[in-house]
Amino acid sequence: MLRNKFILFALFILFIFALLTFQSIKGERPLFDFTLYPLKVLEQGGSAALSVLDYIPFIGKSGEERSLSDRLNKCEAERLKYKEAASENERLRNILQLKLQRSDYVTAAEVFARDPGNWFNILWINKGSINGIAKDMIAVTPLGLVGRVHRVSSESANVILITDVNSSVAVRLESSRIEGILEGSGDGKCFLKYVSRDFEVQPGENVITSGLDRIFPEGLLIGAASSVDREGGEAFQLIEVELAQNLNTVEEVVVLKR
Repeated sequence: MLRNKFILFALFILFIFALLTFQSIKGERPLFDFTLYPLKVLEQGGSAALSVLDYIPFIGKSGEERSLSDRLNKCEAERLKYKEAASENERLRNILQLKLQRSDYVTAAEVFARDPGNWFNILWINKGSINGIAKDMIAVTPLGLVGRVHRVSSESANVILITDVNSSVAVRLESSRIEGILEGSGDGKCFLKYVSRDFEVQPGENVITSGLDRIFPEGLLIGAASSVDREGGEAFQLIEVELAQNLNTVEEVVVLKR
């Protein structure tokens, strides 16, 4: 009995394959699509299994990449932190050196704000009268002149920058000894004015304070002549000065006596 059932089953399978072969040769759709269902299930199951196997390494790889990315971000943050600390240490060393060189040193202070009504031309420092600061004292950096103290409270003060339109400084050209007045334009620039057209001014010559205004000490570096317009006025040249200290990047200043 069992043998007969096996023979019948084998004949049935052969009949199905023969029918499918005949239909494929004829180019027609198989009459019995239900016979393909088990095969389709096996095929879809195998494809799904392969997809899962392909996805598992991808998950592991993605996790590893995230871990490496996190470590890279931490390393970059540490590098920036170290770079900032190194930059600050360098600035403080220069300020300390300036303190040792200047007999008129009063104190060093940090810039904590800029006046919102005049953003680029007034800054605030975190030292005031209790630290010995008074009106018209001078603010400098190791690179050059910044401005003068304008208003003072007990614990803070503001500094008018030399680029302000209300600022004027008695200066001279270091090599030729030609004198003039440095005035701010209000837009971050300074111009050396009241220099006669009869004098020959060379671009690149250093501009320093002359001390003749009795406010700014003599010999402080301001910058260098960057352009010279001999036809800038009726009687005087118009000389633009490139500042030695970029006033937009000042973070600490040294306050000097008048």
